Amino acid sequence: MPAKRLNIEIPWQQYERLQREASARRTTISKVIRDLIAGLDKQARKRGTRTRRDDPLYAMGGSFDGPVNLAEKHDAYLYGKRR
Repeated sequence: MPAKRLNIEIPWQQYERLQREASARRTTISKVIRDLIAGLDKQARKRGTRTRRDDPLYAMGGSFDGPVNLAEKHDAYLYGKRR
């Protein structure tokens, strides 16, 4: 899966907590954060809450025909051009 590099700002206490957790697990802070996010996804699935990845409509992205600027110019397409 492609990765996205982030630069975030967190309170010093949270950073220290992440450092301690990473050290205890003998891994990186990045891995700890990825594991925490994976846990959130798992909880959402248990609750029946869908994530984008699980949403069948999201998976259909790009499969609709129509003007490329439909979202931006929807009034013109619905009501016609102003005169």
